[in-house]
This record gives sequence, C-alpha cells and structure tokens, in this order.
Amino acid sequence: MEIEDRLDAIFFALADRRRRLLLAELAVGPKSVSQLVELGGMKLSATSKHIAALEVANLLYKTRNGREVYCHLNIDAWHEVANYIAMHDKFWEGRLDELEAHLKMNS
Repeated sequence: MEIEDRLDAIFFALADRRRRLLLAELAVGPKSVSQLVELGGMKLSATSKHIAALEVANLLYKTRNGREVYCHLNIDAWHEVANYIAMHDKFWEGRLDELEAHLKMNS
C-alpha cells in the first residue's frame, strides 16, 4: 500500500471516536477482543467492525492465545502518523513566522 493510501486508511480509522476509544485502551496494553467489547460498551459485532477498520489501517494487529484473540497497538503506524503531522507542523510554523515578519514590517 502506498503512503497516501495508508494515510487515507489511518485517518479514516481515526475519524471515529469509538475506534479512538479502542486505541486508547490498547495504548495501556494489549487487550482481548472480549475485553474491548466490555470496555467499549459495544456489541461484539460492532467492536469487530471497528477492530477490522483499525487493522486495515495497520493501527493494530491481532494475535491468538488459545481461543482468545488479542489486539495490540502497532507503534510503527503511529510513527508514520507522527512524521506526517511533523511535516505539516514544520510547514505551518514557517508560514506563521513569515506572516509575523510581514506584519512587523508593515506596522
């Protein structure tokens, strides 16, 4: 998947507050799907749908221990998001510095 496609999937996944809630729970540590169902206050089918969207975005990955499926936060994907945001932060910081210089010159 190209970087733009990955970013589209990531930001789509992050657009839903329930998925962000699941990610916040996983930031504490891996959780079983059943734990995420309880913590998220959703039905299994809804939780599974949100987990699938997060998995497509590569924000989490799953492992199996016996009959239990566990979700883990994928730190690598977060580095990609952080790099994207840092790039835009640097751009806008430079633009704001230019605006500030312009305003000082014309005041």
